[in-house]
Amino acid sequence: MVSQLERHLAEINKKIRELHEMTTDAFMGSMKAFELLDQEKASEVRDSSKAIEELAGKIENNVFETIARRQPVARDLRELATYLQVSHHLYRIGRYSYKIAHIVRLCEGLEHFKELITLPLLARISKDTIDYAMRGILDKDLSMIDELEKLEAQSDRETGEMFEEITEYLRKRKDITTMAMYYVIVGRYCERAADHAFSIAERAIYMVTGEKKKLGLAYKGQSSDAPH
Repeated sequence: MVSQLERHLAEINKKIRELHEMTTDAFMGSMKAFELLDQEKASEVRDSSKAIEELAGKIENNVFETIARRQPVARDLRELATYLQVSHHLYRIGRYSYKIAHIVRLCEGLEHFKELITLPLLARISKDTIDYAMRGILDKDLSMIDELEKLEAQSDRETGEMFEEITEYLRKRKDITTMAMYYVIVGRYCERAADHAFSIAERAIYMVTGEKKKLGLAYKGQSSDAPH
């Protein structure tokens, strides 16, 4: 027989799944809006941020209510604490989506000075890292953690190359300063979204195994046992 606590955990898990989908849809939508400088799509993303915030708030309330009324211990308490943190990470990614959409509004009257290749790639990498991390939370499946770390190393390389390319453009042209700044900011938001994915993945490992592990070091010539 399923206990009341198990039912509450399943319901929160369901809401986390919904939040994950809403957040990644908003993030990729904001990046597509920036790529196309699509004001209408950017407006839709800005509107969706409120729904993301509201759902994150409901999850927080559900977690606190479950802790207060069901008095979970050990593994169940660890799972609830993880859901609370993960909902905040997803909310923050939703805020980056809102900010990217706002940048699209500021770009009205401007146009891209180069074909966008790296930024859409960084967006896809960020989404993949979020999806892999959330698999650990939602399904307790940690099989993609190593792939997640590989993606971060790729993201670092792509970001560095993009910044070098933008610097080279700025040496040649003085009329692209504003748009170049937006490229850097949007790239930074992609990087921050991936950082939140790593925090989610670390919580997934802790939730599933009870062990704390620092990720993001394996492909930087360090091990998780090295001092940091």
